Amino acid sequence: MGINFISCPEYTKYSGLGKPSSSIVGLKLSTSCIALGISCLMQQPASAAEYLVSSEAQLRDTLADLSDGTNPDPSAVIILQNDIAVSATPLPTITKSLTIDTGSFTLSASGDTVLDVEAGQTLTVNGNIAGSNLFTKAGDGIAVFTGSSVYSGIYTVNEGVVEYRDGAQLNTETSSPTINVARGAGSSGSLLVTGPGTVLYGPLDLASGANSQALVEITNGGAIIYNGTDGLRASTGAGSTSSVIVSGAGSLLEATSRIESGYSSEAFFTVLDGGRINSGRVDFGGHSFLNGVSTIGVVSGAGSTWESSGTFGVFNGSLSVLDQGQVTATALDIAAGSGRAAEVFVSGAGSSITTTTGNVRISTSSGQGELTVAQGGRVTVNDGAGTIAITSSASGRGVLNIGGGEGEAAQGAGFIEAASINFGAGEGAIIFNHTETGYNFDIPIISNADGNGAIYQAAGRTIFNIDQLGFTGFTSVYGGTLEVNGALGGVMNVFGGTLAGIGAVGPTSHTGGNIAPGIAGVNNGLGDLTIAGDYNGQGGGALLIDTVLGGDDSLTDHLIITGNTQFGSNNSDGNPTQVFVTNLGGVGGQTVNGIRIIQVDGASQAGLFTLGAPAIGGAYLYGLFQGTPTVVDGDWYLRTTDILAPTVPVYENYPIVMLGLTELPTLQQRVGDRYWPGDEVADAAAGYAGPRNLWTRIEGAHGHVEGESTTGASYDSDRFLLQVGIDGLLAENGSGRLIGGFNAQYGRVDADISSDTGSGDSSTDSYGVGATLTWYGNDGIYVDGQASVNRLSSDLSADAVGDLADGNDGVGYAFSIEAGRKIGVGGSWSLTPQAQLAYTSVDFDDFTDPFGATVSLDSGDSLKGRIGVALNHDAADADRRSHVYGIANLTYEFLNGTAVDVAGVNVAFEPDSFGAELGVGGTYRWAGGKYALYGEALASTSFEGSHGVKGTLGFSTRF
Repeated sequence: MGINFISCPEYTKYSGLGKPSSSIVGLKLSTSCIALGISCLMQQPASAAEYLVSSEAQLRDTLADLSDGTNPDPSAVIILQNDIAVSATPLPTITKSLTIDTGSFTLSASGDTVLDVEAGQTLTVNGNIAGSNLFTKAGDGIAVFTGSSVYSGIYTVNEGVVEYRDGAQLNTETSSPTINVARGAGSSGSLLVTGPGTVLYGPLDLASGANSQALVEITNGGAIIYNGTDGLRASTGAGSTSSVIVSGAGSLLEATSRIESGYSSEAFFTVLDGGRINSGRVDFGGHSFLNGVSTIGVVSGAGSTWESSGTFGVFNGSLSVLDQGQVTATALDIAAGSGRAAEVFVSGAGSSITTTTGNVRISTSSGQGELTVAQGGRVTVNDGAGTIAITSSASGRGVLNIGGGEGEAAQGAGFIEAASINFGAGEGAIIFNHTETGYNFDIPIISNADGNGAIYQAAGRTIFNIDQLGFTGFTSVYGGTLEVNGALGGVMNVFGGTLAGIGAVGPTSHTGGNIAPGIAGVNNGLGDLTIAGDYNGQGGGALLIDTVLGGDDSLTDHLIITGNTQFGSNNSDGNPTQVFVTNLGGVGGQTVNGIRIIQVDGASQAGLFTLGAPAIGGAYLYGLFQGTPTVVDGDWYLRTTDILAPTVPVYENYPIVMLGLTELPTLQQRVGDRYWPGDEVADAAAGYAGPRNLWTRIEGAHGHVEGESTTGASYDSDRFLLQVGIDGLLAENGSGRLIGGFNAQYGRVDADISSDTGSGDSSTDSYGVGATLTWYGNDGIYVDGQASVNRLSSDLSADAVGDLADGNDGVGYAFSIEAGRKIGVGGSWSLTPQAQLAYTSVDFDDFTDPFGATVSLDSGDSLKGRIGVALNHDAADADRRSHVYGIANLTYEFLNGTAVDVAGVNVAFEPDSFGAELGVGGTYRWAGGKYALYGEALASTSFEGSHGVKGTLGFSTRF
């Protein structure tokens, strides 16, 4: 048996021309692949082959062999054994992943070089390379360089990806742009520079080919640096797109000459996560002699910076500085050119744009530019000594947004540090559209000689504390609050929101929203606001006045109008301005001339101002009058009237309504008939209700009540009551029986109060307990005593002003004694003359209403008597009995009603004293008297306007 040597696919090194042949001298054998007449027992895993090359011919032959599709090696390493210079003849296309290791030698190009790497494959060159002619990366694959490269020709990435990493360096040695990405028409190339120490030196030209796409990405501490005259140009080809991304701490793009982008196509610059761009002048979307399209720039994240040693010009497109990103330049131009449209957005605490020596210009020609500063972002112009110039050209439009942009949702405000904001000849505006509750803006705003410029207040509370007399344009309030505490020039329009403060504004047109003199939280909100000029009330607007309502000298807001007042611009018929008065704790008081709230120095239009809601101080109602009672001076005054406040009738009727809820029933209403006639007094077996009874009843009543009232009030009430009780025999002797019991109840009364002074409503809920004690004599005499206590909770409102009190607590007590005697008149008929005296008392907690009036109870007692007679008819069979009756009563109220103190004014309600009642009722018992159903219907009248109906239905069971 012979010994066969079988080659195994292990790591194999070739020399010579780079492929196995008769000249192979270094075949490596593996002992694991020696077998006696048999195959290898085990195959080793495949790995890269190494090829040693010493000349250009060997290099080309090796590349051709590895790329012809027949070579079995999945990948290979080509190791230079000498310096090799590659001629201009194209190298073979790389079709598998290869590595060229130059070692201590240099791979150079003596002519133009095209490096074509097939898609999905990677060519890695470790070591030094050099060239002086054109270098072009073709193919969609990846070329990776890790060594030092010096190239004096034009370096182009037309297809696929070129990546420099692991400390690699590329140095281009010409002044013209030598690093090109996507130079050819329709090309798409990417240049990646990554890792500390990885640096490319040279100018960049991106997407210069028509319809090309270029990407340059610098990450993880990589850098591209060029300090020559060309800098970086992006998207110079028609229809092209280029993108530059600098991300990660230490990553740097430096082009100290300039960065130009968007010559005729789109470009994107992104600085993230601590990346940096250092540049000279920046032209986004074109430059001084080329009209461009949009470039979008983003600088975002802590440590992310863009420092420009020249002017940062955003001609077309946008620049966003976010999340602590920072941009520094000598000056900032936004839409600085004819027909341009550009926006700069600075948002987030720590985000900033700073100009070091120059100003910020928004729309210097016929372009449209916006600067938005939001969410704590900051723009600093020349250390606060520079200016923001808006629309220097008559055909331009420029906007400075504080917070959200025009028509957008409000955002947190940003900050401006500048000496002034200057409006030019074009259409310029400052828009305050923020969410702050107190944003101070104390930068002078200056119009040009023609009075151009506009201020729009859209949302938030913006405060002008300094004089703005240099502004002579238009101010418009649409939402939020504009608080003017200095003098604001120009013309004021109030369309919505609120104009407030203690300063002065120009001639004012008021078509909506509010004018509110004073400063919230300062001097109790009181102050004077001046309109220096005419006031045109267009209707739909409101004047909000805070006043301590009292006498003539009451503290109050003032609106001072130095010019004339009129309806609209031509004083045509229109709706008046509604005045709403907020009482700041005033208790009211009689006035003579009144409290002046509006001063008109010029001609004063009659009927221009009217109260939009009642002005109430304590118990007093104030009206709005033009002039004093003796002099018609054109000013407007709040003056007390002969009518009390529309809240007073509700307070006046509050206790009388609660008394109706806590009054006690009659014995018959509470438990039905307890006593059955016979030849003699019936005993228990003959119909007495039993030793113990559980009972429940419901009661509903509706009434209309009139009487003597300070406010001339009457009320309608609806009352509901649910009672449940238990009673039983306490004692019995030859004279009769004593029954005692306890009960609990829930009740509610809703009252609708009417008066010429004002109407309103009250609702009271009652939760109570009670006790009863009743004597049934064998001679037909009964005596019934009751006592109850109730917890009360009330809601009060007035129709004119809304809620007055919510859940105001109170308490009610009631005691009653009733006596009567059932007298037989023959057969099944009997009469029951009876009398009842009931005392009821209610009280409620003092409270202060929304108008500063303290409301307290003066008296809340009732002592009501009743005398009446009932005609009864009784019937019975073996185990059922019935009792039917009709009743007539006369009632009388012995006390003088109730009284309430409203801010020192006593108001009382005394209901009609005399009344009469007529009713029918009955009790039906079955099952030998174990169960009973009973009820009563009753109508009442005072013969003077008060009347009512009441019904009760109950059930009891013996146990």
